[in-house]
Amino acid sequence: MSQVQIRLTRTPDVNEVLTFLRSKYQLLSEADIIKLALSEKYKKEKEEIEEGRKLKEVYKHLMKEGKKIGNRLMREKGLDPKKVTEQEFYDIFLDDHKHGA
Repeated sequence: MSQVQIRLTRTPDVNEVLTFLRSKYQLLSEADIIKLALSEKYKKEKEEIEEGRKLKEVYKHLMKEGKKIGNRLMREKGLDPKKVTEQEFYDIFLDDHKHGA
């Protein structure tokens, strides 16, 4: 595989970052520092994507379980879950909650 060169314009911001990283990684060249920084950035972004995917799975699971519990509560009150609107469900639940307090 051939190596690809990337040109980097040395702005004050880039110099500041390189100076900081050079102090941390004194044995590495600037090119190796840049490769390391890009690798770390990639790893962090992949972890964030995976974390977001896991959160979505947990959310879907909780919504599914919440619906099951809501349906059970409505059946216990003699209501048909297919005919009760979400607002009616909340009104019933909040009304029960107020009376139970």
